[in-house]
Amino acid sequence: MADNRDDFIIAIRYALLKKGAKQKFSLFFLISFSVLIITLDKISVPFIQSTRAVLNDFVYEVSTIVSLPGKFVSYLNQEKKNHFKIVSTNKNLKEEIEMLKRNRYNSIFLQTENNSLREALTLITANKTDSPIVANTILDQQSPYLKSIIIDKGTNQGIIKGMTVFSKNYLIGVVVESNYLTARVLLITDLNSKIPVVIADSGVNAILAGTGEKTELALEFLPNEFILEPNKIIYTSGRDGFLKAGLPVAETYLNKKNKLFIRSLADPQQAAIIHVIKGQSKQ
Repeated sequence: MADNRDDFIIAIRYALLKKGAKQKFSLFFLISFSVLIITLDKISVPFIQSTRAVLNDFVYEVSTIVSLPGKFVSYLNQEKKNHFKIVSTNKNLKEEIEMLKRNRYNSIFLQTENNSLREALTLITANKTDSPIVANTILDQQSPYLKSIIIDKGTNQGIIKGMTVFSKNYLIGVVVESNYLTARVLLITDLNSKIPVVIADSGVNAILAGTGEKTELALEFLPNEFILEPNKIIYTSGRDGFLKAGLPVAETYLNKKNKLFIRSLADPQQAAIIHVIKGQSKQ
């Protein structure tokens, strides 16, 4: 009888070890286990409730930990967007600041120019011959440090030595030689150019010297304790008794390396058409 029972058990085990039987047994086991869990939950056995609470806490904690990488990636994406937004806003603010600075300088220049034009109108009213003479640049004489231009008007048009020359309302030089049909203008960038000037908002006087470069003019004879600041307009002071005071000449600025330089307000090398002003030099 025992042998028959053992044979029966062996037969059942052999049947269950087959692949198909394994799958059926697993499915049967899961269904039975699920039914058992549901039944125990309905019965509200205290042990099951405690176990379920522990399992719920475990699942919630695991879910929280698993969600952390996703939250971190989302945080990084948001921070990246905020960074680019701040960079864009900073760029726009810098452009607005530069625009406001340019408007301020233009306002200062227009005020000075208005005063100069008022005085010029007074001179024109007193002497109608004292009007601007339009001339063309016919030759650009320059070397690394010597800068001058030749214009197509001379004494035949009333141009004499000492007259001031403008391009786009900015002082670019002085007539240093006048012939019958032509004249030579010494540019403010020339190494020999020395102009008495005054720095805006400070009242400090100095000499603006040419160096051969329009973006690297020099200020000489500044007071030792004076600190030159960027974005300052430089005007003629009239101290030499030759040039009229209040003519805008140059401005201070910071280059890309944050170093202070002085540049001409006009571009003498690009002055194809210039205005020679009578009555601008002090006689």
